[in-house]
Amino acid sequence: MYRSYWGLSRPPFPAGPDTEGFVTCPPHRAALLKLRHTIEAGLGAAALIGEIGTGKTTVVTRLGEELSETFEPFVHVVFPLLNTAELIAWMAVELGADQHLLETADDGADVALRVLRNQLTEWSRRDRHPVLVIDEAHVLNNSSTLEVLTLLLNFRNPPRIDFTLLLIGHTSLAGLLSRVPQLSDRLSLVSQLPPLSQSETADYVSGRLAAAGCTRTPFAPDALATLHTLSGGTPRAIGRLCDLALLVGYADGLDTIRGDHIHDVALELPRAVLRQAS
Repeated sequence: MYRSYWGLSRPPFPAGPDTEGFVTCPPHRAALLKLRHTIEAGLGAAALIGEIGTGKTTVVTRLGEELSETFEPFVHVVFPLLNTAELIAWMAVELGADQHLLETADDGADVALRVLRNQLTEWSRRDRHPVLVIDEAHVLNNSSTLEVLTLLLNFRNPPRIDFTLLLIGHTSLAGLLSRVPQLSDRLSLVSQLPPLSQSETADYVSGRLAAAGCTRTPFAPDALATLHTLSGGTPRAIGRLCDLALLVGYADGLDTIRGDHIHDVALELPRAVLRQAS
């Protein structure tokens, strides 16, 4: 609605992961490079943790786009609220196993695990290195599921089957992993994606706007400072504040959005969006 007013060619702050307008702020770039190194160096497994809305899924989506075809299939489990057998069966099917496996997942995780191993072996024979990503991994509070993931990593032992397992989740995932040392010991790293600093917040906003074709400077310096304060440096909250501020700025015919405008639009957002600043 406000795109032509601000000279935008596309929405600068979409609700979902947006890799087309991906801004390489230092925390995001560092996380991306660490995950790429884990995969390309054949380190086996890693975890990326962070608070809600810090951009973990966007980083992972970008990762899948940047990897060469050698590191395919790229299996991204977004909603892992499945029992152990169903989770393993789902990944096996994504790797090419018969869809019927999902219908018979109740036969047990051991059956699904054998099928998954066969699929991984087949991809290794084709000189491919699959990447298995489990997003929202902090919900995997079933110890048996985590134990099975440890068994999965044992497939990398001689005779070697090349693949990478990435666990992505809330910071609470770190505590969960600490209770399963067999799995945490197999991770090459547990990288934390922190909120953006004030300068990184300003760069994030300007980068998003530039990627959307904006040649103006809609946000005054005090607005950018207020954005950081109210959002706590969380990209999702920054995006929602900016989106609503641009809409209000268009409706009110503003040339520049200032700090008091950001405060005003923040009153219209659910408190949960700004939880980082509470």
